[in-house]
Amino acid sequence: MTVKIKGKSKQEICHFVLNNAGTCMLREGDVVPRNTKKTGRNYQLAKQNLDQIFDKLPDPIFVTDQYGNVLLSNSTTALTLDMSLDQLLKSNIRDLVNKGYYTKSYALEAVEKKCVVKGELTTRLNFKQMSTSTPIMDDEGNVILVLTTGRTIDIADKCTSPEERELINRRKREMEYLRSYVLDTDTIVAESKAMRQLLLQAHAVAQTDSTVVLYGETGSGKEILAKYLHRHSKRAGEPFIAVNCATFPEHLVESELFGYEKGAFTGANAEGKIGLFEAAHRGTLFLDEIAELPFSLQSKLLRVLETYEVRRLGSHVDRKLDFRLIAATHKDLQKMTQDGTFRADLYYRLNVIPIHIPPLRDRPEDIVALSFKFLEDFKKKYGPEIQLTPDTLESFRKYHWPGNVRELRNVVERLVISGLQSDSSEQLVLDTQIDGIVSQYDYFRLAGLNGTLKQVMRALEERYIYQVLNECGGRIGEAADKLGIYRTVLYRKLKAFERERNAAK
Repeated sequence: MTVKIKGKSKQEICHFVLNNAGTCMLREGDVVPRNTKKTGRNYQLAKQNLDQIFDKLPDPIFVTDQYGNVLLSNSTTALTLDMSLDQLLKSNIRDLVNKGYYTKSYALEAVEKKCVVKGELTTRLNFKQMSTSTPIMDDEGNVILVLTTGRTIDIADKCTSPEERELINRRKREMEYLRSYVLDTDTIVAESKAMRQLLLQAHAVAQTDSTVVLYGETGSGKEILAKYLHRHSKRAGEPFIAVNCATFPEHLVESELFGYEKGAFTGANAEGKIGLFEAAHRGTLFLDEIAELPFSLQSKLLRVLETYEVRRLGSHVDRKLDFRLIAATHKDLQKMTQDGTFRADLYYRLNVIPIHIPPLRDRPEDIVALSFKFLEDFKKKYGPEIQLTPDTLESFRKYHWPGNVRELRNVVERLVISGLQSDSSEQLVLDTQIDGIVSQYDYFRLAGLNGTLKQVMRALEERYIYQVLNECGGRIGEAADKLGIYRTVLYRKLKAFERERNAAK
């Protein structure tokens, strides 16, 4: 069976795929089909909705020309190949096969045979698929396009045990989970020398199974880096299970991590529950905020890491596991061991490969790059064509960013939303203050604040400290010298300011 289409123009081809393949993703520069020019606005609106549906399809779908160049695709296809959608749209199928992204291409075979070709293949991330390539031909019998769809091979029906069936179902769930972060929105920005060196280290570490501890301030991107390590490891096709140790009530942490058998305790699920350790079997377990793990459970975690066996609550059976552990914290674990709040033996078991993520204030090159990245993300989300002004970018570079990348993202989103409400310029102009950024005239306004002398002096102290930090480009040591205080005193004051702001919220 073949599909024929009259005409050879690119716009007619794209229109055909749009109508017959459900939808397509047109690249920048494509022309609206001739027969839709009269209703171009409606066409574009319909196309945008279809694009959203198309890109959320759980199965791969893409279109190539007769030479194997990828013309259209969805992000699921890119996911299975461990590459971004933009990279895939610049690729040739023959080159991808030669580089090991695919074990075989049926699209090329469909061009040669001029008929539908299907069969099994394995992608770079070890996803096994049933691929179907359908040639699209013109009225002269020449292949001009090939539409290829993929479907994950479902072997659940062939499984003879509940354990095998659970493994297959978990892989399906993980496929959808992986889609949420493999896209460009989670690409690590590394314009600064510090981040480039960190990524080189991370890429080398990703190839091993060694335990990693990520150190970094709140909002610095520890989970993003953990996903990067998983995505570039030999476990990339397996589960990535993220656990925030600070979010579980202490009485539930053990049952969540280890799981439990049916009837293990009052209120337990009647069928029992698999623990997060088991869920990460063959994949990666990410324990965020590891310093918040209750002291009573630290010894049990140590045993798991030494034996790689877990026992569910209410069970007498040890289950053998295989997972790679990545932990993260914004605290000094070594100091906590000295204070007796973190087990020393667990610390030395975890701290095999420590990776320190520098705070955003120490890498100004990334501030600008991240600002533009977030701006593009929110322009796609909210629609307006707006820009960041040079004054705004300069203010960003000077700001201390105590909330790091997370705070920068929130500020850019706030500015974009503010731009939606403005009828004047299309450029975003930074307000006179964003959190700690203040103008010199704010000091005079402080004299009119209500409150006690102690409260006013406290506010003046905070403003002046942040002013000096801005002048010093966020360098703590230089700011401490200028203020005439020790570095540790400055850190303590900044922490106190942060606690007060959080309490006020």
